[in-house]
Amino acid sequence: MTLPGECGRLTWRSWHAPSEEPTATHMKEKETRPRFSSLRQFSWSGKKDKGEDETLIEATVLEWYEQKHRKPSPEETAFVNSIPIRSCPRCRSTLFARHGKGSNGIQRYMCLGCKRRFTPLTGTIFDSRKIPISEWVEYLLHLFEFHSAKTSATDNRNAETTGGYWLSKIFAVLKGIQRNVVLRGRVYADEKLFDAPYAVKEKAKAKTGSSLSRGCQYYVATATDGEGAIFLVMGRSKPSDRACMKTYGKHIAEESTLVHDGEPSHNSFIDALALKSEVHTSAETKGMKDAENPMDPINDVHDKMEKFMSAHPGYDRSRLQDWMNLFWFIWCAPGDKMDKVKAFLKLAVSKRIRIKYREVYGEKADGE
Repeated sequence: MTLPGECGRLTWRSWHAPSEEPTATHMKEKETRPRFSSLRQFSWSGKKDKGEDETLIEATVLEWYEQKHRKPSPEETAFVNSIPIRSCPRCRSTLFARHGKGSNGIQRYMCLGCKRRFTPLTGTIFDSRKIPISEWVEYLLHLFEFHSAKTSATDNRNAETTGGYWLSKIFAVLKGIQRNVVLRGRVYADEKLFDAPYAVKEKAKAKTGSSLSRGCQYYVATATDGEGAIFLVMGRSKPSDRACMKTYGKHIAEESTLVHDGEPSHNSFIDALALKSEVHTSAETKGMKDAENPMDPINDVHDKMEKFMSAHPGYDRSRLQDWMNLFWFIWCAPGDKMDKVKAFLKLAVSKRIRIKYREVYGEKADGE
């Protein structure tokens, strides 16, 4: 199975969009943002007469830090140097030459076009890394096992903000991962709903004066043919004929069989794609055992998706599609979790996407 992807640069804006001239309000907001101290900073840093307990804690934490920021291992150096180079990551020229190796053993190149040096990692999410790529293996394994991003970073002994930084890099690599997926044969489809945050629902209730929080659920189109799948965010209103056609239409092969719950808006793409429709309503399948339920393949997807998202409470709903892309990779990438790590690393080094640390919490995902 070949994982779809595309090369391209992403620019990420900060939480607060920059203006021509910084305003007083902007500067005040900047001052109130949470600050996270370095793992190498202690309340007794600079103290001349340190206690034995302070010395022990400091030595232990610094040992952890050195382990996380060690020089690349021979295996990592060999991996980086094995990455095929097809063009200059800056000017795209295909004319370049080897230009020695760095002190860490990483091969350097000189572009004969723009005259700038680069390495196999220039322009990728691993560019200018301070932590070895090998640490990504542990972080990815935790995510693939449905650990939360926060606990993954903690278990990895990384700084509090590092987990969010790496997660944004993962989202960037997986952007558009479902774009070329086409399901065929017997396709099971249904919509999965995710609630908006509690505060948003309460605000909606107050605005309408009703106990109902309209527009506070996110609809995700889900479908699987047993081998591939799609998980695409449709919006916060009940899917219309047009929305279903736009979302499902390009991801299901013509003349396939659609197994669904009879949602009327599905008829738009059923007719357009000449699909055979097999309907099993919720009333019909209610109380059925999984083994007997004809909708079990899609119900199983929803169950695992729910467990995955439950591991990340408080996630930014505007980035729901990014989370769905990550879940898609976990669900659809071939092999076991080790194979998925291998597939992600291969995909990551093939994409020219560089995200700066200070800009990590910016641009929100849109589309697939």
